[in-house]
Amino acid sequence: MKELLVLLFFTPVIMLGQLCDSLLLQSITNPGPFAVDNIQENQGVRNGPDYSGSTIYFPMNNGGSSYSSIIMVPGFMNTESTIQNWGPFLASHGIVTMTIGTNGLTDTHIQRRDALLDAIISLKNENQRIGSPLYQRLDTSSIAVGGFSKGGGGAQLVASLDPSIKAVVALYPWLENPTALDLNHDIPLIIISGQLDVIAPPSSHADVHYNLTPITTNKLKYEIAFATHDAISGPYAGAGEVGVRVISWLQTFLLEDTCYCPIAVEDAITSSSYITNVLCSDISVEVSHFRPPNFKKVIKVIDLFGRQVKESQNELLIYIYDDGTIKKKVTFK
Repeated sequence: MKELLVLLFFTPVIMLGQLCDSLLLQSITNPGPFAVDNIQENQGVRNGPDYSGSTIYFPMNNGGSSYSSIIMVPGFMNTESTIQNWGPFLASHGIVTMTIGTNGLTDTHIQRRDALLDAIISLKNENQRIGSPLYQRLDTSSIAVGGFSKGGGGAQLVASLDPSIKAVVALYPWLENPTALDLNHDIPLIIISGQLDVIAPPSSHADVHYNLTPITTNKLKYEIAFATHDAISGPYAGAGEVGVRVISWLQTFLLEDTCYCPIAVEDAITSSSYITNVLCSDISVEVSHFRPPNFKKVIKVIDLFGRQVKESQNELLIYIYDDGTIKKKVTFK
């Protein structure tokens, strides 16, 4: 009995290490492992008054798990289309992504903050809207926000108002004369900036965002070497390193899969400056959040007549798994 107890005690640690090694070896692909679909307002999505137009990208065949999500808003004089390449990318990695437009191209960072807050209402509504492909599929307690330029500044302001937000993605963020009070939040923050950005120079914006966000907040700033105020490249910026770092940050703090933390904090090859206060060893790990690669869960067992039954021996049964696969099995006594 003592030997059995020791084995049970050490098994979770071994499995967790193996799983993290597997994730690091697999790295992060673009697109990710999930097929992606999307819905728009003409398909029943709420039309919020504080923004104009939206598209919700979502992963398919995720095995029945509830989705975490992120809402993203564009920058000054930019339309929704400029940030839409984030939608398929993040959704292909299992994160529902809602991109929105603004009521006016010249909307302020305050109006973009309000647009994100309004979009949160619309996204949560999809979890309750019968007929939505996301009906009762969203984890409405696991939402991140992000944006480009003034949209990134607006995302920072949302975090200061709504402590339920799980992560912030600030892309080349712009805020006019921010104060420590504006950025006083404890939401994990990743900042992307461009070394040659003359619209939102890092020394006046991204660096200020990083420095004014509390030292107790998990934060990271990735300045891309020779990059400008780039609204179009999205996850492909920095030779794809931006997408890798953003998805790793969201996996770590939004999906709570800390196996991605070492990827997030590792200095990017294309960076001119890479700063973080995150120590992966300080982030708590819940073994229950992980499951080994290729793990499949049985969701139903039926007989040859299609009737749901309990597992039994000496009988041909059909096993239906959470990834959509089906197997026929006989267990002999």
